[in-house]
Amino acid sequence: MALAATLHDVSGALRRDIERLLPWLQALYRGVAVATSPPTDARVTALLAGAGAHAGTPPSNRRGPLYRLALRRALATGAPRIHYVDFDRALHWVRRAPRELAAALRAARRYPMLILGRTEKAHRSHHVPLYATEGVANRLLAERLGLVGRIDLLVPSFVATEALIRQLLARSRARDAAVYGEWAALIVGLGREVAYLECRGLDWETPDRHRRAVRRVGLAAWRSRWSSAAEWDLRIDMASAILTGATRIPARARSRPAIRRLAPRVG
Repeated sequence: MALAATLHDVSGALRRDIERLLPWLQALYRGVAVATSPPTDARVTALLAGAGAHAGTPPSNRRGPLYRLALRRALATGAPRIHYVDFDRALHWVRRAPRELAAALRAARRYPMLILGRTEKAHRSHHVPLYATEGVANRLLAERLGLVGRIDLLVPSFVATEALIRQLLARSRARDAAVYGEWAALIVGLGREVAYLECRGLDWETPDRHRRAVRRVGLAAWRSRWSSAAEWDLRIDMASAILTGATRIPARARSRPAIRRLAPRVG
């Protein structure tokens, strides 16, 4: 399968991680296609291009066009399955739990659509405004989509067949944060059999960009800095946009499959 990923790294904070970990990812996948946002540091895009992993940059700095570009370029590898995940999460995952990532990819070969979510512990590792607002959004999404039980649709990460990825691209229209809700509604309804797997390696990846600051004050203190009023406002607005994106997908355009919940993989 191929990896489709997106990256927004204005400061170039992930350059060393990319140098060290990209070869590991390239050993796992037939191809790696990383689409970068327009503000991403030019040194990062050059590094990806030199490794044959740069999928290009859309003209506008918007999530929807960026995410769809990554999927299109991953399809161009000819791989029969595509795994989408944000590139900073992919780097974090292959460093933190490489065996879990490899096991998840093996499991994905048995299903036309595998949704990859965070364990409760992995989700709770994120800063409080994100965890709290996404928890509400996930519950409301599940209710709208007719799903029973806890499910995390907002990593976002999934592995799907080439045919299903093409259907997703044909139906996706969202441009900003609404793409998270739009994709959640679409991927749940694309396949007759949808599998779901929770992974611990999808815990909070943002500290990887700020290792010096985290070492200086400690993770708990650094994490608490992300509970500002401005961050709460941002996350509340994003949750609202996510739910709006889901509501734009009419019920008649979605099936209501049973979700096959898989046991956690070794990692």
